[in-house]
Amino acid sequence: MLTMTPPATTSRLPANLDELLPDARYSERHRLVVDAPIDRVWRECLDVRPSDIAVLGPLLALRKLPAHLRRRGNEPVGRDGRSLLDVFEREGFVSLRRDERPHDGTASVVMGAAGRFWSPSSNQPIPFPDADAFVSFDEPGNAKTAFSLVATARDGRTEVVTRTVVDGTDARARRRFGAYWALIRLPSGLIRRSWLAAIRRRATA
Repeated sequence: MLTMTPPATTSRLPANLDELLPDARYSERHRLVVDAPIDRVWRECLDVRPSDIAVLGPLLALRKLPAHLRRRGNEPVGRDGRSLLDVFEREGFVSLRRDERPHDGTASVVMGAAGRFWSPSSNQPIPFPDADAFVSFDEPGNAKTAFSLVATARDGRTEVVTRTVVDGTDARARRRFGAYWALIRLPSGLIRRSWLAAIRRRATA
C-alpha cells in the first residue's frame, strides 16, 4: 500500500512576523531551551493541550464573559481533546504557516487574527476564508495580530521561541488597542510562558 507523506508545511508564508506586520507597535517575545531533540519537541509543540496550561481557561473565560452572559461563546476550553492550536483556530485565528515536521533544524507555526479586541462585547476575531484574506485586510478601526512559535535545533537541545506582534489599521485603532495592551500584556505573557513550560514538560516526560 502506498503511504502518503504529509507536506512539511501548509503554507509558504514567512515565519518572520516582521514581514507580516512590519510596522507593529506592540510586541512580546518569550524563549525557552528544552533538553530534548527537535523532532520530539516539535511534536509536543503541535500537540500541547489547553489543559496543560492551567491559566488559559480562566483568562479566556474572563475575556468571553460578556458573550457568556448573552448565552453564547460559553463552551468550556479544552474539554473536547483538541490541541491548543486547534482551539486558536476555533477562536478565530487563521493559520498562516504550519510546519508538520522540522526541516533543516527548524519548524514554525504562524497564526493571525484581526478585530476590535478591546471591545467588551464584540471582541471576537473577524473570520477570514484563508491566509491571503488576512494578509490583505486593512479595514479601519481594527487591530491585526500575528503570533509565531518557532523551534530551532541547538546541539541536541531545542530552542523554542514564541513571539506576538500587534498593530492597528489606523491611528485611532492603535490608540484603543494601546490602552487594552496595558491591561492584557502581563496575563498574555503569563499564558505564553506557561505554554512554553508545558511544551518542555511534555517533551521531557
